[in-house]
Parts: sequence; C-alpha cells; structure tokens
Amino acid sequence: MITSILLSIVIIIIIMLAMAGLSELTYQYFGKGKKRKLVIHSDDDFEKKLNIEGGDKLLNTLQNKGYNIPSGCGGNATCGQCKIKLYTDMGTYSPTETSLFDRKSREETRQFLEKGIGDGYTRLSCQVRVDKDIDIFLPKSTLQVKKYSARVIKKVELTSDKCEISLRPLRKFNFKPGQYIQICLPEDYVEQHYKKYGEQIACFCKETGKEYKPFTPGIDLYRAYSIATIRSDIIKLITRVAPINPRLQIENGGVPCMGPSCVKEYFQEKSIWNLWAGEKVRFTGPYGNFFLKKEKHKAVFVAGGAGLAPILALLDQWFAEGRKEKVYFFLGERRFQDIPMRYILKWLHRHKTDHNFKFIPVLSGAFRGDNPAELNDIDKECFSGISEEHQNSIIKHGMIDKSGEKWLGQVGFIGPLLTSYLKHDDPKTTFYLCGPAPMTVTVIDSAASNIGLKKDNVLFDDFTGTLTPSLDLIYQKLLISKMFKQLGLHHADRDIEKMTNILIIKLILRDKIDESYIFLDKIREILSQQSDKEYCLNKLFNEYE
Repeated sequence: MITSILLSIVIIIIIMLAMAGLSELTYQYFGKGKKRKLVIHSDDDFEKKLNIEGGDKLLNTLQNKGYNIPSGCGGNATCGQCKIKLYTDMGTYSPTETSLFDRKSREETRQFLEKGIGDGYTRLSCQVRVDKDIDIFLPKSTLQVKKYSARVIKKVELTSDKCEISLRPLRKFNFKPGQYIQICLPEDYVEQHYKKYGEQIACFCKETGKEYKPFTPGIDLYRAYSIATIRSDIIKLITRVAPINPRLQIENGGVPCMGPSCVKEYFQEKSIWNLWAGEKVRFTGPYGNFFLKKEKHKAVFVAGGAGLAPILALLDQWFAEGRKEKVYFFLGERRFQDIPMRYILKWLHRHKTDHNFKFIPVLSGAFRGDNPAELNDIDKECFSGISEEHQNSIIKHGMIDKSGEKWLGQVGFIGPLLTSYLKHDDPKTTFYLCGPAPMTVTVIDSAASNIGLKKDNVLFDDFTGTLTPSLDLIYQKLLISKMFKQLGLHHADRDIEKMTNILIIKLILRDKIDESYIFLDKIREILSQQSDKEYCLNKLFNEYE
C-alpha cells in the first residue's frame, strides 16, 4: 500500500517536472518573450547584470526585479516620473511622452540617436519595450527605494479639503526632508471608482480635449505624497481631495480626481482621505531630489494647497540647522478658510520673533470675481472656531480686522507681489516651490523677469512631468524678451506682454508644451529674418487670440 502511494507520488512529480520543462521550451520557441540581458549601472561604478524576459515595458521589467521606479499613473505616460537614462538605442520618444521633455533633453536625445554623441539619453521607462539587450543608468537614490508597510496612527482635519495623516512605518524608513513616498491604491477601490464615475470622467476628458484612460485590471496605481516632517520615526502627509472638474466641486456632485482619469491629471482618492487609526498601508520610497542647498543663500519658499507638505519639511530643516539667512514664506490659498489654522500660530510666532523670517499669506479667491478680502460665512466660522490666542495673533499680525469681517492681508497672485519684498540684488536667492501649476509657473516667470532669479536656483518636485519643460520655456522667453529690447522695436513692452500671456495662459497652463516650443521658434524667426517684424508679430499673436 505504502509502496503504491510512494510510486504514485514519484510519477506525479515526474509528470509535473516534465510539464514544467515542456512549458518552458514551448515558451522559448513559441512565446512572445525571449531571454534578454539587462545591465544596470549606477554611481560609484555599480553594475548589475540581469537575465530578463524580453517583450515587456522597461518599467514593468524593473519593478518585477525589485527596482521600485516611481510611476504615479500606472505606466500611462501622464506623470513623467519614470524617466530613465538609456545607454542603448531603444528608439525615440513616443507621441505621448514628447511633451514631458524640455528642449535640452530633446536635443541630447537627437544627438545621441542620430550621431552617437553624448553619454546616453533619457526616456520614460513605461514607453520603452525591451526587445533587445539593454544598458541603463539608475541613480543611487533609486536603488535605495524599497517597499514598506505602515500603520495610520493619527488623522487631523486641517481645512475642509485638506487633512494631515501620520503613519508609523513597520520597519526603519530613512528619508531626507523634501522627499516623497508613493502609496499603493487598492485595486478593488480603483475598479469601484471607475464603475461609479467612469462615464462622467470620460465626458470631462472629451470636453477638455484630454485623453481618457480607462481602468486596467492588474496595474498598480500609486499616489505620490510629499513628507511634511523631518522626524524619522513618523511619516506625516498632507492630503487634499479635489474634483477632476474645478467648476463642479465634490460637495456639489463633482467627481474626485483619480488617475489615470485623463492626461496630466493627478489622482486624488477618498480611500486615503478616509484612512482611520490602525489601518495598514503599503508604500514605496523615498523618492525625489527636492533638497535644501547646502551653501548659504537667501531662500524663498512658495507653497499652495497640498504642496505645503514638502515646504513644511524644508522650513523645519532650515531652522533645525540654525541657518541665519533671510527667509520668505509665501503661502498661496483661495480663501481664509483654506489656510491650515493648525500651523498658523507657529508661523506668526516665528514671524514676530525672528527678523529674518517673513510669512506672507496670499488669497487669490476661489473663482473669477470672488473677493477673498470679504470674509464669507465659512471664513468667519473658521476664524471664530479657533482659540482666542489664535484670533488675537492673526489680528495683531494685520491679517484680519478687529471685527472679524475683513481680510487685511495680501490678495491676488504671488508673482506680482514679489517685487514688494525682494530686490534684483542677490544672484544666490533660491526659490523652493510646490503647489498648483498656475501658481508655480506664474511665480517662476515673475521672479525670472522682475528680480533676476537664475534658472539653477529654481527648485521643485515635478509631479506632473510638465514643470521641467515649462521652466525651460520660461527662460527661453526671457532671452527672446531681451531680443525685443535690443532690436529697439516701438512696441517692445506690449509685444513682450502679449508673448508672455499667450505662452503662459494659453499654452503652458493648458499643457501644450509642444506648441509652446513652436510658438517661441516662430517669434525667433520673425525677429531674426522678417523685415516687417511688427506686422508679422501681430499676425502671429492674433492666431492665438
């Protein structure tokens, strides 16, 4: 009896091994994948050779091998985070990734692919299919990214749409202030979200001319969150719930953002917003190179919305290190109710006691025509709901009048206010920015044009992938503005203003990066070749009206 059982087991094992061998042979000869070589290079002469299965996207291949490449959009070429340097010619950009690279990167790519000049080129790993042996470079910081788990230990509501969440990692997690993590979204939640809102998301994408990305089972989706603390034992995050359609707020039936909902939209999920104490989450990190410069310099911090998180960490690091240089902190929000009252007392106290620190909150209004200087019922409720100490501090700081009816602080946009605080006299002045694209882009443009901010002194984390080429475009526009002046055109100031408005408002902020480059090229051509420059410029500008 026992002999028969043992014999049966042996036969079953032999059959299973034979089937496995046959399956492998079948796959090698008839399957889509062929064995390829992947060589990973890094800093300090690091080199790792891997045998991989060809045919898949490079992003998936690396992630399957344990290399946690950032990718907030799930490999749909919308976030621009999975850029990787290639030493092997894997072809040029796909149409979806072109707009995520600035002109310098494009030229380096052309030189490498066409002439073999340069030390490799950069592409989105989610758009590179591994159909041959490949050599790549990964920075040391990427090699150190790992998978972690954490427990939610605290959740505090900051405003009506922002929340502070504290996580305790289940094992040691090292990071630098300014970096971020990516939290994995549960696939069942993503699927339910698309079942509920898919039709509305598709309609909005069609209305705005963006590409609709349907739910794809089996693809992990991540949400990137900057770390809002310098503590090593706690990961503090600031989350924000926002609608995909800014004209239809969530409380009025709007659909919360979630990626990949449409191209260039960051995703925002209620599953993170509704975390409760004790819940377990999975994340990868740390990511990013948004760090304080080590050398002495005047610093300008600009934050808006959930972009406050890394700025909080960098400010804490600045003062923890005892730096004595001048610091300006511009906080851009829509209305008074959007300023996190939990933090404001600390900012006001430092503003009062440290002559090198200036805190400047700026309210823009929630929509066109909205006047944030007139506190509405929600603003008043927010003000009356804080402690008397908070109220007195805000009034003494000159932000709200004694009646609690009016906002006395700055209103409008941060960019035009810069010259009221900063002069064109310090080439080392460095801007650290994080927030909505309209705020970030316009601040950079104003600082570059009016106070001489150097391109190398503009630091940010590019979560959308379009801020890097936008920075390149802004400084190209600055060079063209000098051409206007040098040519002595009669309406130079007017033409520079028109060029700026078209570039920023009609092109960059609508994610038309390719068209932005074409627009500036046309202006250069007119200024360098055309005889009737004024006529040609007006004709070009009218095309964009």
